[in-house]
Amino acid sequence: MVSTWQGEERGGGGTSFSAPVIASTVAPLNDELIAAGKSPLSFINPLLYATKEAFRDVTRGHNPGCGTPGFNAVPGWDPISGVGTPIYSALKAFVGI
Repeated sequence: MVSTWQGEERGGGGTSFSAPVIASTVAPLNDELIAAGKSPLSFINPLLYATKEAFRDVTRGHNPGCGTPGFNAVPGWDPISGVGTPIYSALKAFVGI
């Protein structure tokens, strides 16, 4: 993943990138749920695995490193991208807002 920090593009990955992406998806969902008089999301793991259609499946790529061949991206869950990248509108519909 590429990000821009103080005008410079930098590459990176792992949980340092994925955790903020998921947090920046869940926070506005919670805001909208609360505004609609509903409870915010809490333990979201069951939600993530129950809503395959709310994620773009990453099926290409690999992550070699640390002297290992790493893992390959494959259809469905994989160790590189998990369930994929979130689709906000689909998650919003799934939680009923």
